[in-house]
Amino acid sequence: MLFTIVVLYSVAFIDTTNSNENYNPLTRNKSLGLAFSIIILVINLAVLGLHFLPIDNPLTGSKIEAGIPLVVAVFWIVMVCMVTGPRDGLAIDIYGDIHLGNLYYFTWAGLFTSIYILASGIQDLLEVNIMNEMRDRSDSLIYWALLFGTSLVVMIVSSDIYNRSCSDDNKNKAFCGLTTLGIAVGVIGTLFSLLIVVLKMKVGAAPFLLETSLASLLLLLFLIEVIFLTDDGGPGAPLGNLYYFSWASLFLTVFVVKACVDNFQAAQAAMSEVQPSAAPRPSLSSNFSEGSDDTPGTKKYCTSSCYKP
Repeated sequence: MLFTIVVLYSVAFIDTTNSNENYNPLTRNKSLGLAFSIIILVINLAVLGLHFLPIDNPLTGSKIEAGIPLVVAVFWIVMVCMVTGPRDGLAIDIYGDIHLGNLYYFTWAGLFTSIYILASGIQDLLEVNIMNEMRDRSDSLIYWALLFGTSLVVMIVSSDIYNRSCSDDNKNKAFCGLTTLGIAVGVIGTLFSLLIVVLKMKVGAAPFLLETSLASLLLLLFLIEVIFLTDDGGPGAPLGNLYYFSWASLFLTVFVVKACVDNFQAAQAAMSEVQPSAAPRPSLSSNFSEGSDDTPGTKKYCTSSCYKP
């Protein structure tokens, strides 16, 4: 609710008078942003009222409690598209930089919070801890799932930039080439991460060599993508979705590779513990111990004490 209030206030005071009169996407996005912000705020107030009123909350443990965050998350996704778009976003200027920080960051915060609430509602409804289930299946599953989301954003934003800036004959070939690189890396990251997530969720595990190879390749690709796309003149140079999610994808691939290395070291340690140690060689002195006197076939050595009465 607090994030929604900040976003609603920021959208309400956006100046759209300098836009094109024939086609005014800022005015359209502002109207839609106001409408969606008001709807989300009303839903938040209603749900909070049910939680705080001294009555039995009919939402607790019901499918409605999980359905409402799903609807709110869809609204926030639409808000993110209208607010953070590369050119017509309400929080983005004509150069692609963020010029309304509160609107940009609090819109993303609202989306992440709605997804978190949705996951919490599903956990209460199904009585299962999603995070623990993912950790039990694999240490890297959470990172792969997050990498799928960030790669998808990189692919979508790069495609949008390409459609807006590289569709005419006067396009900048170097700029469009870098944008194509962003699209390709985003597509590869989305497909590879989706493959690993499906294998870990359905089969229970992914082949170690396959996971390690894909993670290493993605680490190299996102490193190249970050170096070239976020450099001066690149499509990801302005502080925006492409910049942040390119870096987020790179960090997630580092975490995935680290998880693979940790799993390999743990497997090596387990194998070394299972291998039997070499049996110790018996010492010569054991043949002359008192405990060997009763051993069949062993020669006994008596001292003078044997003949004492």
